Amino acid sequence: MKTYSVELRHAVSKRKINALPNNRLSPLKKRLPTDADAIAWAQGELLDFARRRSGPFYQYVEAAVIELLAFGVTVDGKDYRRVGRWVCNAEGLTWRESPAAVASVDA
Repeated sequence: MKTYSVELRHAVSKRKINALPNNRLSPLKKRLPTDADAIAWAQGELLDFARRRSGPFYQYVEAAVIELLAFGVTVDGKDYRRVGRWVCNAEGLTWRESPAAVASVDA
């Protein structure tokens, strides 16, 4: 089992996602067996969040999926591994895999 975190953020657009204060929800954490399970869990959380919110500050919503590594384990000096992120905007729902995740394989 691995520990994953999902971080939800929202904004008017992708360009504004880092410019807005208070647009990040507290991270959600869950233990799951594989990246695929974490990706499916994040998609459900993103869709639930997007269904409950509306207005201009929710035109772009993303859910980053991060694997939290065991204590004392680091990869490239970090204690986490970015898996990717779900993006929900006017164009629909899209999975964007992290370049680092492409190189790694589930154990």
